[in-house]
Amino acid sequence: MIHIFVNRQKVELPDGETSVAALLAAAGFDGQGWDVLRLQGEGDPTGGTLLAATDPVELKNGERFRVIPGNRTFGGCHVGLG
Repeated sequence: MIHIFVNRQKVELPDGETSVAALLAAAGFDGQGWDVLRLQGEGDPTGGTLLAATDPVELKNGERFRVIPGNRTFGGCHVGLG
């Protein structure tokens, strides 16, 4: 059993290799509208590395991931509005 953290919540998965879709399902995220970022640790200054939905994921105990909406609009530059 592998223990990882997704959005600071502990998630258990049966083995060390999975898909991004299986990781999302195990963490309770439905549908395909999510971005998954692999973190270097809690408070990763880089913000994490984006994983593609089709990427196989080799998991290690204690790894941390962040899941955010894939259609996010926050943090962007809104040029030409108004």
